[in-house]
Amino acid sequence: MNYENYIELYEAVYLFYRFNKSVGRKLPKLLSPDEIISSGVDDSIYHALLKILVVNKLLKHDGVSFKMTQGNQKKIQHILENIIKKDPHKQYTIFYDKAINASHYFFDQISESEYDVYSRCDFDVTFNIGKIVAKHLDLANQKVLELGGNSGGLGTALVLENENCHYTIVDTKIPCKVGNEFKQLNDVNLTFAVDNIFELMLPIERNDYIVLMNILHDFDDESCLSILQNCIKHSDKNTKFLIIEDVLTSSFEPKNLIMHGLRLSVECRGGRQRTSDELTQLFSNIDYGFESTVKIDSIHSMMVMGAL
Repeated sequence: MNYENYIELYEAVYLFYRFNKSVGRKLPKLLSPDEIISSGVDDSIYHALLKILVVNKLLKHDGVSFKMTQGNQKKIQHILENIIKKDPHKQYTIFYDKAINASHYFFDQISESEYDVYSRCDFDVTFNIGKIVAKHLDLANQKVLELGGNSGGLGTALVLENENCHYTIVDTKIPCKVGNEFKQLNDVNLTFAVDNIFELMLPIERNDYIVLMNILHDFDDESCLSILQNCIKHSDKNTKFLIIEDVLTSSFEPKNLIMHGLRLSVECRGGRQRTSDELTQLFSNIDYGFESTVKIDSIHSMMVMGAL
């Protein structure tokens, strides 16, 4: 039984154990919705860890409900024993504490120097994704607004492949500062605007495309709707929304797609992976609907939304 390389799996097992213990229950029983609330954790976190246990064959799901077999319980106990022996710094306890901290949000908890490092690493990752996205879009002579574009890796890749593409990236101070450095280094025509994606103060201009990459999965539905409503004044009936993130197509996905779902839910309280149907429902609130989808890589998909 070799689970040595799956840190998220260890975290899921530990959190599942702690949540059950916190309400006086023992494995293999599962928590009810009321018990989840009483444990102090968001239900998106609990359901994210259940999905991780299912895809790693540590929990059964019969299409309707979750079930724990004796074999599942034996495997989970084996992992718990390893955690006890191999966790001298209590990293799992710290992660559990984050999960029950309602105010926790990843980008509010890191220092400026850490945010700088994150933004520099983010550039290469999003640039490589952008090279793939560019094969599926014609943005020449188009006006594009990207919210939460960090240091501009995605935008750089798209502008390099599309002549006369007017591309604006909205983010906070540090990623915009780092982005302007990369802008000079790559000699690309990008505009970085320091602004709040929930309260956009940009000049009112329509855009051909509005890009949201790895943004919506950071927030709950209410916050996502606030972001989308902010976008309306920068769009018209011909504007397309591009959603690039870890879109789910079913309840249980391959390991490489959902293994980070638990961290996402914990680090961004209320954040969660969504199915394509859930995203379509979210956009229906601003009278936009699904048009098409493109699989970018093993994690990311791009959904195109258009006005209804």
